[in-house]
Amino acid sequence: MKTIALFKIGAIFLYGNLSPVVLNLFNALMLIAIFGTLIYLILRKKNPEIHLSHTESIIPMATKKEISSPYELKISKEKKNELFKKLIQFEESKGFLEKNLTLTKVAHQLGTNTKYLSHIIKLHSDRDFNNYINLLRVQYIINQLDENPKLHQYKISALAEEAGFSSHSKFAHFFKLNIGLTPSKYIADLKKLAA
Repeated sequence: MKTIALFKIGAIFLYGNLSPVVLNLFNALMLIAIFGTLIYLILRKKNPEIHLSHTESIIPMATKKEISSPYELKISKEKKNELFKKLIQFEESKGFLEKNLTLTKVAHQLGTNTKYLSHIIKLHSDRDFNNYINLLRVQYIINQLDENPKLHQYKISALAEEAGFSSHSKFAHFFKLNIGLTPSKYIADLKKLAA
C-alpha cells in the first residue's frame, strides 16, 4: 500500500501536477528527514547507547564493557582449584618468561582449554591473559633488579629480553603502566639508594 502511494507521488512529480507550494513543502520535509537521519547517525556513532526507543524493548543495546566482560562459566570448584594450583605452579616455574607466549600455548601446558584458563586468570589477577603475563614479567624483572645490582648496568633491551618481552618498547610501556616509572628511572632510583 505504501509503495503504491510512493509511486503516485513520483508520477505526480514527473508530470508536474503539483503546485509549487506543495512541492516546496515536500522538499522541505525531505531535507528535514535527511538531516535528522544524518544527525542521529553521527550521534549514535559517538555514543552507541543512543538508539530508537522502539528498538530498546526488542534488542537492548550492549555497551562495550558488557560485550568484553567475561560471562560466568560453569566450572566445578574442584576444577577451579586444580587450575588455580596449576597457574601458581606456572608462575613459580617462571613459564611466563617464554617469548611469544599465547593463551593457547599456556592452556595446552596446563591441560585445559582457553575459555577456562581466561576465566581463572581473570579471577586470579583481575586481568586478561596478555596483561597478566606482562605484569608477571615486570614483577620478575623488578625482583631481579632489586636482588642483583649487576643488572643495573644492563641496557633496557637486554632487560626486556630477560623478561620475555618481544621488544624494549613494549617492555618500557608495561613497566611504566604497572610501576608508574620508566625502567631507566627505576634503575636510577635503585642506584641512588645503593650509593
